[in-house]
Amino acid sequence: MTMRTLAALSMFAAAAGAQSRPAAPRAPVAPLAFTHVAVVDVESGQLGNDYTVVISGNRITAVGPDVRVPSGARIIDARGKVLIPGLWDMHSHALDRWEWSSLLNVANGVTGVRDPGAVMPVPQIVRLRSAVERGEELGPRFVASGRIIDGTPKSRETYVAIDSPSAMRAEIAQRQQAGLDFIKVYTRLSRDAFMAAAAEAKRLNIPVAGHVPLSITAAEASDAGMRSIEHSYRHRMSCATAEDEIRRLLRSLPGIQQAGEDQRYVATEDSAFVLGLNTYSAEKCRALGERLARNGTWFVPTLVEMQTRFVDDYPLSDAFEQRFTDPRLRYVSPARVLRWRTVMALDAGVVQGQFSFGPRGPDSVFAERAREVANRLRMPADIQRGGGMLLAGTDVDNTFPFLFFGFSLHDELALLVKGGVTPLAALQSATINPARFLGRAHELGTVAQGKLADLVLLEANPLDRIEHTTRIAAVVVNGRYFSRKELDALLDRAAAIVRR
Repeated sequence: MTMRTLAALSMFAAAAGAQSRPAAPRAPVAPLAFTHVAVVDVESGQLGNDYTVVISGNRITAVGPDVRVPSGARIIDARGKVLIPGLWDMHSHALDRWEWSSLLNVANGVTGVRDPGAVMPVPQIVRLRSAVERGEELGPRFVASGRIIDGTPKSRETYVAIDSPSAMRAEIAQRQQAGLDFIKVYTRLSRDAFMAAAAEAKRLNIPVAGHVPLSITAAEASDAGMRSIEHSYRHRMSCATAEDEIRRLLRSLPGIQQAGEDQRYVATEDSAFVLGLNTYSAEKCRALGERLARNGTWFVPTLVEMQTRFVDDYPLSDAFEQRFTDPRLRYVSPARVLRWRTVMALDAGVVQGQFSFGPRGPDSVFAERAREVANRLRMPADIQRGGGMLLAGTDVDNTFPFLFFGFSLHDELALLVKGGVTPLAALQSATINPARFLGRAHELGTVAQGKLADLVLLEANPLDRIEHTTRIAAVVVNGRYFSRKELDALLDRAAAIVRR
């Protein structure tokens, strides 16, 4: 083992030990009262002006224009400011990076996350989840799936490969009993294995989410009871009239890869890409939205990941270099930033060199990439027009370039609006919709009496401009108040950790 590996293992062990030790109970704190604040009703889109919001412990105890402030309360004069519910990132690989992701999420008003693929041991996940809910550990509330379930050959080493219905049923039962919140499935599952997962999950009342396996369609997965479908980039084929042919091409890729036929692999993948691009149908997408709504299946677009997946900046150009002046890079390790730069440069270089795209040439391919981005942007709005329900998620895990814990959720909301979703619907996708999806609307998702006190105080109304969600004056996490100065201190701690 290298010294770096040993150091990392020592840090992990120390963190695990700290999480296993019982924390001291939180000392009683005085009630907190926001006065003269505007409150966004994320269900109706109305704004309540000159309200008082009182928090006792970790609950909201009063909301309204004529609320009495309790004696001894800490008063926050929020005149001119706007209060919204805490935000949820419904696709964030945060748990395996909890030491700093928790700080970045809180500092950005992300008070809840759904982690669809943590490698962290399940008992540790369960302990950490309970500690957060009890207020003993600072960080966003979370739900987690544990390791991703794939078919053979599995897409990544950290995934679990399952091919038989009986093995799938046993795996689902074990995870449900261990205390995980949902099951995430992946692209290479067989049809029989997926159907077994869906049936067993329904029997045990544990949701199935993730990528629709290539062995079935998104409509079939929804009909079988899949609770959420992740990523517009994975499932744009569901909105393409050539869906069957695209799926056939993509199903052939593992065999081509195993045969070592690199040129054929790239050509096949490219053919599927072009078919999806040229046969996108808003009407088919709307019909899919109707199907999802009828079955209670939610859609998590994760648009933000494409911000560097489809770029046309030539390596070392001024535009390329400008990307690397982003101040948020202080929250990513220098080694990871170097890896991002290398991957982006290689990708752009491949396109410029025409190695992968044959006679069409780089200019044509860059134009196709721009069209692909436009299709992905419109897909959530098209699905929503059919009644489909949206959840905001980012897919942040430090692998995709320029995705940042906490920060990228705000980018996602802005991209949803850019694609045609209203600011209210975008805000709902990160507040009341996650609460409903999780079956916790009775205690999360709105600013209302009796709800858990997860709140974000903004300098301006996000219903006027969704980018106002970034103008954070303060955050309340499970009843704990963080001023802007305290949030900045959390950001500084996170920056120090990633450099350590």
